[in-house]
Amino acid sequence: MFERSHPVKLPFPRPVTASSDVLLSGSRSAGGIIAALTLTGLFTCLFSIAAAQTAPVQTAPAPAAPAPAQPAPAQTTPAQTAPATPAPVAPVVAPRNAAPLTLPGSSNVASALGIEVSATVKGRLINCPKTLKVSGGAVCLYTQNTLPVLRSLLRGKFSGRIVSDWKTGAGEKSASLLVKAGSQNAYVLLAQLSPTETLVVVDGVPQAQATTATLARPAMPAGIVKGERYVLDSDLKGLVNVAGVGNGVYRMASVSGGPVLSVTSGKKIATLGAGSVELTLPPVSDGKNLLFPLDGLRALGCTLAPAQVGVTVACGSSSANIRPIVF
Repeated sequence: MFERSHPVKLPFPRPVTASSDVLLSGSRSAGGIIAALTLTGLFTCLFSIAAAQTAPVQTAPAPAAPAPAQPAPAQTTPAQTAPATPAPVAPVVAPRNAAPLTLPGSSNVASALGIEVSATVKGRLINCPKTLKVSGGAVCLYTQNTLPVLRSLLRGKFSGRIVSDWKTGAGEKSASLLVKAGSQNAYVLLAQLSPTETLVVVDGVPQAQATTATLARPAMPAGIVKGERYVLDSDLKGLVNVAGVGNGVYRMASVSGGPVLSVTSGKKIATLGAGSVELTLPPVSDGKNLLFPLDGLRALGCTLAPAQVGVTVACGSSSANIRPIVF
């Protein structure tokens, strides 16, 4: 493809001198030396590179492989079973006449009755004084009201459930009411703290005590008139003080004061102070109890009034509801 070019001939030849030849030869010698040196350096460089390529490469030691991790012991968890789906429950409908809810422990007679009393007297629940001899389930309330008002309110509240009407203590500063609470009896005690403040105590009557009270009614002793009303000397506590002096003789005196009445079992004639009095019926003693005719209490200045349950007996400033014994 390329044609060889012919040398160009100069129109005039360059003159050659001796000096120019010497320079030319010198330049050729210097060029050879430089070429030789250049070749020597090149071979030296090539040998160095070859040596570097053939020499083993010093590499940093590889880090030791970590020891295989010990597998943690498998945690065996109990299989979670899906909870059983409960069957649908039909809604419970409370009966119309369902009993009202009561406080925890309402199985205790005092707790159940205490709810009714508190709502009636607007009382505030307090701790029962330690001096009171009550059960652990007794309920104590504080209310700002007078005894006469409270007696009236509670008598109306428990109408039809009263076992024994109000019995008042000396000075009209205390009163007690016995009522029916389910299958048991319970009492409500009022104690005056001030003219306008009252402590209300609600407690159940122990079964043993109730049984004793039931068994307290004596068998009919000789001399009793059937169909007539009598009272036990123990029922007169707080109204009349009764003391036996022996040989069937008893001395009776009203707690509010007055003359002493001396009676003898089986005799209608009695001694009242310095005089004598005839009773409607002779009192009778069975050796342990004195059965005194109810109407005979008038000889001591006591009054009798019909009550919802029994008779209300008032001797001076003290009164109580008494259930007479009729044989």
